[in-house]
Amino acid sequence: ILNKGIDELEKANLNMGLALSQDEINFLFSNFSELKRNPTDVELMMFAQANSEHCRHKIFNTKWIIDDTKKEDSLFSMIKQTYKKNSGNILSAYDDNAAVMEGFSGLRFFADPKKHQYEYKNEKIHLLIKVETHNHPTAISPYPGAATGSGGEIRDESATGRGGKPKAGLTGFTVSNLNIPGYEQPWEKDNGKPERIVSALDIMVEGPIGA
Repeated sequence: ILNKGIDELEKANLNMGLALSQDEINFLFSNFSELKRNPTDVELMMFAQANSEHCRHKIFNTKWIIDDTKKEDSLFSMIKQTYKKNSGNILSAYDDNAAVMEGFSGLRFFADPKKHQYEYKNEKIHLLIKVETHNHPTAISPYPGAATGSGGEIRDESATGRGGKPKAGLTGFTVSNLNIPGYEQPWEKDNGKPERIVSALDIMVEGPIGA
């Protein structure tokens, strides 16, 4: 960018699939121009990931204008309306790594620090709920993409409060036509896809194994 200007950043944005907005490109150009050096490919990729929709929820937190009328709520605040209007039995939401609902009384088996022995104790067992999306990583590399999605789910549940214990999980995939070789269906169409992502069939063959 020091020699050819902001056009080089715009080319890198397209060639590397960074999905940077124009204001983000302007931000990078301004800062690296001030530093008087060019960004590395690693720096560009790290910025794109850390500042992505997946990490920052920019679209979910933005303001909406519908029919020339500016709406008061963002998508995220609209999602939170259900919690605001009916928060019964919810102990924590939109605050920790996972939501916590009031559970039930049950026996827990752990060591008593005073008696120095394991025994059962009756106490509240609260419930965790967590949702994780890994659409883009799974579309690029299904097995590790889905695996890191499941891993992130387990990590967040384990890191909630003083630590949760993952018990069960569900995985779902939504893809386009599979176009299975030798078993194509008359209603299936090849709608095309970006070169950097794999086919729907590849996702359904490899993704569930990774998850």
